[in-house]
Amino acid sequence: MALETERSKKILIQARQSLIIHAKTLIMKTLRVTLLYLGITSLMATSLQSQSDDFDDGNDNGWTKVNTLAGQGVPATWSFPNGNSYSIAMEGHGIEPLGQPRAGSFIQNIIYQNFYMAVDIIFDPSIDQNMGVLARVKEPGLQTLDGYGAVYNPRDADPGGRLYILNINDEAGTVMAQADIEGDVEENFRIVFRGKGPELKTELYNQADLLNPVATVEVFDESHESGFLGIFSVSDDVSVPIDVTFDNYIAAEEEPYRFELIGATIEGNEMTIEFYSKPGIIYSIEESTDLKLWEEIDDSIEGELGDRTSFTVDYLKGESKFFRFKSFGEE
Repeated sequence: MALETERSKKILIQARQSLIIHAKTLIMKTLRVTLLYLGITSLMATSLQSQSDDFDDGNDNGWTKVNTLAGQGVPATWSFPNGNSYSIAMEGHGIEPLGQPRAGSFIQNIIYQNFYMAVDIIFDPSIDQNMGVLARVKEPGLQTLDGYGAVYNPRDADPGGRLYILNINDEAGTVMAQADIEGDVEENFRIVFRGKGPELKTELYNQADLLNPVATVEVFDESHESGFLGIFSVSDDVSVPIDVTFDNYIAAEEEPYRFELIGATIEGNEMTIEFYSKPGIIYSIEESTDLKLWEEIDDSIEGELGDRTSFTVDYLKGESKFFRFKSFGEE
């Protein structure tokens, strides 16, 4: 009897696992088109080695605070505004030999070679400070920290500031590439930094449009092969403070796969819909006029090389249609 019970439990567990896997393959996204109106939902999948923190728990467990000036008697503070974000601050100290106020936090339990990282940043535009993320970091300490920095300063250029990629050796940052920002940057923006071998790229986004960056900087460099990742700020003068708030941090070995609508264009009686995809993944497309009866258009659309795929359907101006597409996993 005990053996039979154990066997029944195993069968039940296997059945549940199959159901979960099956459910994942049937996650659907619906697109409604009425004239030029588009409604969308999205799905993101992260890579196996990844880290994330939205700070909604009001703590920084897992993070290592770094204040390279602590031994010189200059304090920094880490706090949690509204209990759901992460602030790093330091007052201006006015001591030239110590260099500018600076502080950060790192997650040191995973070493990355290739990396993708993104974080939302809220800042005070009246403070002349550089804020952003660090990658492939080693030896964080006074005049020892090495790595790469993706940094934004809102006051280095008009009207929108300047975005940099830095090569950091012994805490001294050298600008390798930069871009002036022509438009305005919101006081709550997102910075993205990625590295694949020697290829480094950073992008800056306004929260109102997380698909199209307001600035992009790219560079090729082989100085630092691996290290951990983190967030930081450094002011532009010893008398200037730092005060930056971070939120929605994510890090992974590669950019998370996004199954998400990009947009649609209509030409004559045809509509082309473009969505984020992944090579080797098979997608199916269905259409409906009432969200009850669905007609399959194609069940063998293969994700194209790159990160996006498009397909074209018949469209009659003025009609209301719904489209949904499914991801069926790799071939």
